[in-house]
Amino acid sequence: MRSLCCLVVVFLAAGSLAAQGPTSPPRLVAAELGIAPWNVNSGGIAAFDVKIDATGSVQSADVVQDVAPYGGMLAEALPTWRFEPAREGGRAVPSRVLVLGFFRPPLTSFAAPDSPRYKSTTAPAELPWPTSVAVPPYPPNALGSGKVVLEADLSDRGAVTKTRILTPPSPFDSAAADTARQWQFRPASRGNRDVASRAFLVFSFVGTTP
Repeated sequence: MRSLCCLVVVFLAAGSLAAQGPTSPPRLVAAELGIAPWNVNSGGIAAFDVKIDATGSVQSADVVQDVAPYGGMLAEALPTWRFEPAREGGRAVPSRVLVLGFFRPPLTSFAAPDSPRYKSTTAPAELPWPTSVAVPPYPPNALGSGKVVLEADLSDRGAVTKTRILTPPSPFDSAAADTARQWQFRPASRGNRDVASRAFLVFSFVGTTP
């Protein structure tokens, strides 16, 4: 029996992906997470509105949506995350990111809620927010646990248009990339206009074998 324990998603909404002069969004450099608790049979989404400064350090993390005990686990880890800062005209500038964790209960199968909480959560307009999510299956050719970090481009309509895996090749890559392309978002907004954005997704798979 195998199970997927958690999926942590990092959404970067600090700039358009189109070539619009010297503006570039921040990029994730390093992200560490605590071990997901094994004695919890619940799941859900925990999300934070994270502000990063011009050096790429996390300055604050405000809760957008919480689910115990995963929200606390993310809140403890976020101050250690590092980014390459956003740039405007070649100059590093502060920015905001949405860090969202989707935590699946450690069960082989479970019934999805009829009205998932994320659909009624109001997130800051400057950040993208999911409107439809898919849960990645545990790959049949995989053993044990693994993490996949990928970069995803979001269109100004909230569709995932491109993904790029950033971690070394693993049996979990296809499941992570295929699932990411199924997600839909309310796009980020700037000046009352929907804009393209970039997302960094970290999928964490946990199996019952070492």
